[in-house]
Amino acid sequence: MRLTGLQPLYRSMRAQNMGRAKFRYQHNHLTFECLFFADLEPFELVLGCLGEGFTIFVEVHQGFAIRTFIEPPEAFFALRRALFQQAGNDHRLNPAEFFAEFNRHIPDHTTPAHTPSADDVVRYYPHIEHADKRYFCGWLDNNKQGNRVSPENLAKTRRLQGQRAHDFSLRRNQSTRWTHKREDAVAFFVPPE
Repeated sequence: MRLTGLQPLYRSMRAQNMGRAKFRYQHNHLTFECLFFADLEPFELVLGCLGEGFTIFVEVHQGFAIRTFIEPPEAFFALRRALFQQAGNDHRLNPAEFFAEFNRHIPDHTTPAHTPSADDVVRYYPHIEHADKRYFCGWLDNNKQGNRVSPENLAKTRRLQGQRAHDFSLRRNQSTRWTHKREDAVAFFVPPE
């Protein structure tokens, strides 16, 4: 299936030099906070169901194609339970219908004010290295100490700042530095090469 509703959103993001966007989606009585990562390959879509405690993760491939599966499997059952909580157990959840309805409600425009923060990302990816340290505070040149950037730091850099930052970090052997103190944060930047 193709999430054609992502195309205008993606165009809006590109026009504003945005790699990520955040928006809300209402499905019946459920509200989802959606994060769209167009700076990763493949693109990623995260649908966090607010107040219900489950998250749906979707890989978005070329042409905005997705598999019509609710993943992880626990999220499928949680979504079915939340959607049909008053209706008994004989209701079937059709993921293709769920995604088709979602597709009709994807916003076609965004602004930089709707860029997900590190807090937004960590909420759905709590297992990244030192998740409590989510404020960027600079770069560490591992070449000076004869060290290598760690796979965990690379994964955190990719998750919080995107593929471009990850690739720079790997290529130049530089680690991103993070702090738990908001007041020590600096605006994210990739050093000139």
